[in-house]
Amino acid sequence: MRSQPLRVAVTRDEPSDGALSDALRRAGLEPIGCAVLCEAPAPEPERLARAARELGRYDWLVVASVRAIVALSAARDGEPWPAGPRTAAVGARTAAALIAHGAATPLLAPREGAQPLITALREADDWTQRRVLLPRAREGSHELGIALRNFGARVEEVVAYCTVERAADEILAAWNSASADAVVVASPSAARSLVRAVGPDTLRRLDSVVAIGSTTAMALVSLGVQAVVPPRADFESVAELLSERTPSTRRTDQP
Repeated sequence: MRSQPLRVAVTRDEPSDGALSDALRRAGLEPIGCAVLCEAPAPEPERLARAARELGRYDWLVVASVRAIVALSAARDGEPWPAGPRTAAVGARTAAALIAHGAATPLLAPREGAQPLITALREADDWTQRRVLLPRAREGSHELGIALRNFGARVEEVVAYCTVERAADEILAAWNSASADAVVVASPSAARSLVRAVGPDTLRRLDSVVAIGSTTAMALVSLGVQAVVPPRADFESVAELLSERTPSTRRTDQP
């Protein structure tokens, strides 16, 4: 007999050293890739290209993902990053990507996530009539844009990329290979794709189904699956929650 860590299916489309997988690994868990969505190009490339070319005319660039930065930089077609605008990022990896692409030191909140960043941004400037570029996923949340407009900023949200559902048979094959004890679901669209592919009964048999955010949890409930929600919408909180819900010793019959 030997002990083994909780196997956690990661439904985000991220590499094995992605942000969520790294957080789970640090908590003593075993992340297993089981992406249910994959990235697709921006649906309006001309609009993204215009925003990218005019990046220096904005007062702020606020980003919520590394993918948005990569897409924005690619749309600049080799042009160097301008001296302005000021930048802000939802987490350390996103900030590092900004710096790698030529931005100045970004504003970071003490904790990852949109809400902590909104709090930090509130005191970072007099937002009246500030021009803000907010590149995001087509399916991404609007909370940063709404908050900045409430502060008085002129916000342009541009879709930098979108996500599409993987084929159900591909999701099912990845799921069966994962042999997961728990799963993390990061969006309502991921919830729908996963349940459609593997069925609600499969998820109900798991030790834990974790939803990042109440909206995702409600989507799962509407599909017949109960989920737990971490106290904060960041990956460290997800990992802490799963670690706390894991029995101190899990065993396998292998010698």
